Amino acid sequence: MTEQAPAPTSLRQRRQQQTRADLVAAVLAVIGEDGVAGATIDQVSAASGISRGTVYAYFPGGRDELLRAAYAQLGHDLVARTRAALSVESGWEGQLSALAQAMFELASDERVGHFYNVSGPALISVGDERGIGSGASVEMIRDAFELAAARGDVESDIDAEVIALLLVGALREAATEVAAGALDPDRAVRAFARLARGLAGARAA
Repeated sequence: MTEQAPAPTSLRQRRQQQTRADLVAAVLAVIGEDGVAGATIDQVSAASGISRGTVYAYFPGGRDELLRAAYAQLGHDLVARTRAALSVESGWEGQLSALAQAMFELASDERVGHFYNVSGPALISVGDERGIGSGASVEMIRDAFELAAARGDVESDIDAEVIALLLVGALREAATEVAAGALDPDRAVRAFARLARGLAGARAA
């Protein structure tokens, strides 16, 4: 998973980090309003109040680099929301449902969700940005299953790592359908919970 940049130590560094964050926020705001097609340098400059020259100073790769940064930010935000949701759930099934709910809520966001789940992966085919959300989701699901196995709630010989990979793949596919408006997110959460129980060999209550 891509690591966040270290905290800035000087006023200049903090200002630079804030400017970069403002530009990424502007990209996401433009995508939310006009979709990916509307996320031009001119639109980002107008939305942020930052000159084109400054945009290119921070993102020399222009629009492509801005979109990569926006995609990464969505991944980091999703991970943060998911960890917060999991922290209030004590059981593994509740944790996995919370994880799925967070992902499908993002996918349901008409333009931003479509960017993260459909158009973004097509534009950003390689790079660490693609693995932020998926990598963290694999870790969270694996940890939930390992703890459940230790408690005797699921089969003791469960291959938590592989099952987590399989479930994250299922989540990505379902999120794509949710983002396209072809799948109801609540229905997807229910089906995901049932799939997780079956793969885990959950014990009867």
